[in-house]
Amino acid sequence: MSKSEQALSLFINGYNCAQSVLIAFASEAEIDTNMAFIIASGLGGGVGQSQSICGAINAGAIVLGMKFGRYEYTDMSAKDNVTKLVGKFVSECRKELGSTNCFELLKINTNDAVKKKEAANSNPLSNVCNNAVSKSAEILEKFLAENILPPTETHSL
Repeated sequence: MSKSEQALSLFINGYNCAQSVLIAFASEAEIDTNMAFIIASGLGGGVGQSQSICGAINAGAIVLGMKFGRYEYTDMSAKDNVTKLVGKFVSECRKELGSTNCFELLKINTNDAVKKKEAANSNPLSNVCNNAVSKSAEILEKFLAENILPPTETHSL
């Protein structure tokens, strides 16, 4: 099973979009699945159901940061490299999905109980979100395979 298939399966089985992606990529982020579950628990629905950045995309940015963001805080070049990599990831997600914003993707105010129920009954929530989880995970797989940054010393606070 690919990581994108695993992420989609997790989402279909009740995990939020961010948890689904972060759990699927927990080993790449060098965390266990329980920690991935906890870290991403408040990111569903576009970060705390605010319908801002899509949780699946946000989780992908977290994975890239955890994988490649290990550098000395004074190493501005390494910092810039990771920032650019995450920016490219987000841009590719935007290109593929049409937006990175949960509200713009769904076109539904999920904080309105009536509209959310209508959306749930007609499946746009699952269709849009299934696609966002799958595509974000596919793009993340590609970025992890193509963007192997050289190892650097880690910084501990």
